[in-house]
Amino acid sequence: MEKIVGKLADTIAANLKYDDERRAVIRYGLYAILQIIITAVVILLVGIFTHSLLECIIVYISVALLRKSTGGAHAKTSNGCLIISIIAVSALSIISRYFTLLQYSSIICLILSPAFFMISCFIIYKLAPVGHENKPLDSPNKIKRLRKQSFITLVVYALLLTALLILSIFYERALNLAFSLGVSTLWQSLTLVKAVNE
Repeated sequence: MEKIVGKLADTIAANLKYDDERRAVIRYGLYAILQIIITAVVILLVGIFTHSLLECIIVYISVALLRKSTGGAHAKTSNGCLIISIIAVSALSIISRYFTLLQYSSIICLILSPAFFMISCFIIYKLAPVGHENKPLDSPNKIKRLRKQSFITLVVYALLLTALLILSIFYERALNLAFSLGVSTLWQSLTLVKAVNE
């Protein structure tokens, strides 16, 4: 996939008479867009075939939005990132969809979803944002802005989680959606711990 993107970027850059720096930007942008599309399509297909489409959407979007401001661990290769993302989002979504088959699942969800969320808030408060060599955090203003975005996102998630738990009184599937939001927030926060310990 990287070779295809590289050739396409080279063609575009040559036609526009761009230098190597602009060519690299085009290559990075094309790869990012392609990776998002492939991940989304595969995850949606997994969701359709496993009857966990709503959970897949919640996990995928909630992780992506939170990761944008918190950072986190990175795979060693772009393809590795793609594979890990697809496997993790799919697994968390399927677990969220079918954990209600367990006995006492309502009680489990009512305890674990907020617990996961509170643990996530603590980790994000302590560690976020986490930089990367490709995306260094070299400005105090940038760090402050990303922390603010992280906490705004968490407030929105907290309101959504509360609404889903209340809605579950009338609509049982809302429990699955609440659990998917809690577990995806926890997963993203744990990538911060991994990134700091690397």
